[in-house]
Amino acid sequence: MPYVIRKAVRADVPAVCELVKELAKYEKMSNEVKFTPEIFAESVFEKNYAEILVCETEGKIIAYAIYFYTFSTFLGLGGMYLEDLYVQKEHRNKGIGKEFFRHLAQICKDENLQRLEWACLHWNEPGIKFYEKMGAKNQSEQWRNYRLDGENLIKLAL
Repeated sequence: MPYVIRKAVRADVPAVCELVKELAKYEKMSNEVKFTPEIFAESVFEKNYAEILVCETEGKIIAYAIYFYTFSTFLGLGGMYLEDLYVQKEHRNKGIGKEFFRHLAQICKDENLQRLEWACLHWNEPGIKFYEKMGAKNQSEQWRNYRLDGENLIKLAL
C-alpha cells in the first residue's frame, strides 16, 4: 500500500489529535494530554506555533511529525525542532520514519536551517537506535533540558 507524506490541513486535526493521544499512551504520559482539537487547530493554523506533516495511506492518517523553527545564536542561523514523530504500531518498520526525516531534512536544506533537533525518552531503545543509525548525536552529555510551566511559570511572570 502506498504511503504519502504531505503538509497537514485543518481538516486533519482530529486524526492528528488521536495520534497524539496514542503517542502519549506509548510514552506513558496520557495524563499530560490537555488539549482540545480546537486549541490544537488554533495553535497550528492561526497562531503558527508549529507545522505538521502527516503520512496517509488509503485515505487514513497513520503517522505525523510536528516541528517548529528555532534559532542558534552561535551560528546566527535558524534550525528546526521536531516536537513529535509518531507512526502507528502496525505501520512501523516500513521506512515511514526515515521518510519523514528525509522530508524534514529537505525543508532544512531548502530554508538554510543548520540543524534538526529533538528529544527522545531515555528508555526508547528502538528510537535511539533509529536516530543513531541516521547519524544523530546524543546531546544529553553536554546539555540539560529545563522547563518552566504551570504555576511556576505564572508565578515568575508576576
